[in-house]
Amino acid sequence: MPGTDIDHLLIPGVPPLKFGAGEENTFIGSFRRVLACMGRQTSYAWLMGISGAAFRLQIHCNGWHAVATDLISGCDLTANLYKACGVSCDRLWMCGNRLKMAGANARIAANIRSGIPSLGLGMDGRSWHGVVIGASSGTCLTALDYSIPSSSHEVLEKLVWCYHVVHSQGAPLPPASQVCHTFSIARTLMTTNRVHSFHLGLDAYDYWCATLTNPDHHDAQGSDWRARERNDGNYWLLVTLIDARKSAATFCRDAVALMPDMARDLRALASLYDAIADTLQPLLDKRTVRPARQISRSWPWTMHDRRKQALFLSTCKGLEQEALEVMDMIKWQAC
Repeated sequence: MPGTDIDHLLIPGVPPLKFGAGEENTFIGSFRRVLACMGRQTSYAWLMGISGAAFRLQIHCNGWHAVATDLISGCDLTANLYKACGVSCDRLWMCGNRLKMAGANARIAANIRSGIPSLGLGMDGRSWHGVVIGASSGTCLTALDYSIPSSSHEVLEKLVWCYHVVHSQGAPLPPASQVCHTFSIARTLMTTNRVHSFHLGLDAYDYWCATLTNPDHHDAQGSDWRARERNDGNYWLLVTLIDARKSAATFCRDAVALMPDMARDLRALASLYDAIADTLQPLLDKRTVRPARQISRSWPWTMHDRRKQALFLSTCKGLEQEALEVMDMIKWQAC
């Protein structure tokens, strides 16, 4: 339960959020902590699976924008997550509106009083999700997010894009139903070409490879803000894709206990997703793909680097197609 001081509400014991700890999807990492405070302990990989995030790849049609990695952008996956978990949340768009902020703060504070945190996007001025864990006099909010992993901080309210506030709790879907629904989502995400302004699935692999090998899209030194934005986007797309497929592999292995008759196919899927993550990981380990701050005249990102990344992604597309074939068998036999 949170502290009950009338001037300061705080939910204690919420684990910190940080990159590099196996929870690179900031929405899922934050939502897992919300569920834990509600007494629902669920693994990160399971939440990644039932939302569909473990199986999604999407890229904005105008370039490698990091926003494409967000759960609520493009093909919004939050409805899948809430349905599977039996939780209803309201999405409150702030966008600097003072009246909206005041109303949201009151609702968030009321939930904190009941021990339930809320999710916020951009609470530190960046495009990452975090968890609102405290409120002072119902007006000043305190949050944990990925940018300051060692401590909480005051929410920069004028920069918040939106909040997700829990308004009701129900029974989650039975675990076996969660698995069946997950594979239906996964197949749709991989075989649908476009949603809004985003390439999805196999089409996203093709678009990513085409732009990587296009010299007109290349600035080896990252010498202007557009190139730096693209380079950061490419880096985060890769980081989150590896994290997603690692989660997909874990999800499939965990699903074996629920569907023992499908154990062989589920383990085959897990191996394919492990292979995708293992294929791409050396691009990060060897710094072939780097964030923009590590690209310069003295250490350029060359066309050779880009073609190497495209080659690895093409290999992964083939593995995704193999996974689709296995998934079809699971879909029809188990569901």
